[in-house]
Amino acid sequence: MRNNLVSLGLAGLCCLWALSCKPSPVQPEPDPAPTPEPGPEMPFPIHEEGQPYDTYKGLIMAGYQGWFGTPGDGSPLTAGGSWYHYGNNGTFSPGVLRNSIDFWPDTQEYAKTYTVEKTGKSSPFVLPDGSNAQVFSSYDEETVMLHFRWMQEYGLDGVWMQRFVSEIRGADNKDHFDKVLRSAMKASNQYQRAIAVMYDMSGWTTEDALKPLVEDAAALMRDYQLKDRSVQKYYLHENGKPMIGLWGVGIADGTHPLPSVVKPVIDKLREQGWSIFLGVPGYWRDGIYDCVGGAEHETLLELIRQSDGFFPWMVGRYDAESFAGESWQKRIKNDIETANGFSTEDHVVSYAAHIFPGFCDRNMYPDHFKGAPDPTRTGFRKGGQFYWDQFYSNISAGAESVYVGMFDEMDEGTAIFKQLEVSGVPRNSFAGMSYWVSYSKSGGYSLSASKPSGDYVWSEPATNLRVTFQGIDTGKGTDWYLFLTGEARKMFRGETPLRQQLPSR
Repeated sequence: MRNNLVSLGLAGLCCLWALSCKPSPVQPEPDPAPTPEPGPEMPFPIHEEGQPYDTYKGLIMAGYQGWFGTPGDGSPLTAGGSWYHYGNNGTFSPGVLRNSIDFWPDTQEYAKTYTVEKTGKSSPFVLPDGSNAQVFSSYDEETVMLHFRWMQEYGLDGVWMQRFVSEIRGADNKDHFDKVLRSAMKASNQYQRAIAVMYDMSGWTTEDALKPLVEDAAALMRDYQLKDRSVQKYYLHENGKPMIGLWGVGIADGTHPLPSVVKPVIDKLREQGWSIFLGVPGYWRDGIYDCVGGAEHETLLELIRQSDGFFPWMVGRYDAESFAGESWQKRIKNDIETANGFSTEDHVVSYAAHIFPGFCDRNMYPDHFKGAPDPTRTGFRKGGQFYWDQFYSNISAGAESVYVGMFDEMDEGTAIFKQLEVSGVPRNSFAGMSYWVSYSKSGGYSLSASKPSGDYVWSEPATNLRVTFQGIDTGKGTDWYLFLTGEARKMFRGETPLRQQLPSR
């Protein structure tokens, strides 16, 4: 065969030459390829892997709850068989108001997992293959290390460790969050991820009630030697100082401290050597709706201008449909333009756009979506398009920092870490489940074996509420939102073109 090919070689070449001399038929010109939108100009420094984090600008960070606990994990909060932030009404079992999570974690990569079994405080959750579902504990160091490894693998710059004032006031609760923070500080160094502490002040409205926060912050500064960059190399700094967050300033619901109350707290934290990052209402510029008004609004604006950074809380402020409207696009642009004007040559104020994948907490609050369950069972996420649209809009408007809420929040359905697809979640009901759920006029829920008497807004058999677990769209992969976060980071840093179309892989 080889010799035949050689002998035909010259004749073949001549034929090709003859054909090349004939005029080619006219071919229609192809449609020009669409010109991609240019990547955004980079007004912020691009962080290099392995280097300290000297500013929030240019970073995408997420909130990290770290509050899940299971029997047998060693946490004092789970002694006696309790389930921390998994359970509801004294049990972790199938059924609305009998558990608190709306998504289910993908536990394949965890070094330690816990099977939900039949006990006095739990009942099994059955997966589609008939096996009992498993969960993880945030109290295990291995869990936190895995989460930080994912951050590095997918390109999330780091996390804000949520530290609740209500939690640090009790010894058992503080033990849990101290353990999680120790693990996270270790993981930050190992995986070179940015880390910072954020205090959630929900429920504490006086300066005296916030004293434990000031004392705890001093202890953290001392114990982790945060002024020495050689100890916690990747602790987030701004304006030359380690950064600390205060969430809930100026939210107008009566359960969060007024700006005038927070002001002396900030003064004390600055004396300790912190730079200040604030979590504020979504309508922070206007002083309406979720934001305090009048003199307190003026004080809030003063605190924001004097801060080292802030972000507005947007969960519950819009959904996919309303976010697409012109009013929200204008609001975002005005927020960013106003906030970026707060920085000077001598003092950076890092405004972080708040972006979240979706929101659903039907197991804890079935009244929120009563009669209108998510037909796709994906937590109103629109296959990731809602998440991506927020990145696109905020980056287009000039956002220089991003706060993703949240990394691991399964209770409210805002988590971006690995979670089961819709086709793989366990059932949230069991044969013979017969109890009633009632919603009072004061806004509280109650469970009863039969329909209760009394004046309720509504009473329904639990099965009528059709509360199911949410999941990632089947076929997308349990890591879909980590993947999207990494792709958004590339777009944010100008490494890929700015595009509204959802990326694929």
